[in-house]
Amino acid sequence: MAKGALAIGIGSALLLGGGGTLAVWNQTQSANAGQIAAGDLELTTQPGVWKNAYGTVVDLDPTNAVADYKVVPGDVLTYSQTMDVKLVGDLMKAKLSIQNVPSSNFVDQNVTVENVVVKDAAGKDLKDAIIESSKATPIQKVTASAKFTFKQDTDLRSSVNALADFKNISYKLDQQVLPTPTASATPGK
Repeated sequence: MAKGALAIGIGSALLLGGGGTLAVWNQTQSANAGQIAAGDLELTTQPGVWKNAYGTVVDLDPTNAVADYKVVPGDVLTYSQTMDVKLVGDLMKAKLSIQNVPSSNFVDQNVTVENVVVKDAAGKDLKDAIIESSKATPIQKVTASAKFTFKQDTDLRSSVNALADFKNISYKLDQQVLPTPTASATPGK
């Protein structure tokens, strides 16, 4: 009799704790949470142009036989290049910068090479060369320009026949780091 009662007790324990037919109610529902899609960042350049202090287009290509423009003290050469900037992302901001500005055998105090200035399609300066994404126009036209100034007040024949090679200059587009969200912007707080 005791053996039968022990067997019934063990069987009941197995049914209750062993995941048998006795179970609590449960239900699942689809969350339908949608999808997360990544944005994009892309830079495409068109051919650029050099202009002198008077706005005349000059050819500085050493492979071109007529590229014989020589800068003189007081001259300012400006290189302008139009480019398409593709920024896709709700919080996307990117900075455009110039890379590989050359060293030269011009005397340093005779020459300045200014950092890039970026303007939007309407000609408005973009502060700190920061471009923001726009759902309306994911591809934006911008113009970047940099100036090479051969200062007027050079010493005697300083920097005569000097050379600065700009063939390796490039532009770089860097996504800007998002600011840390404030407590009021954090969901659930």
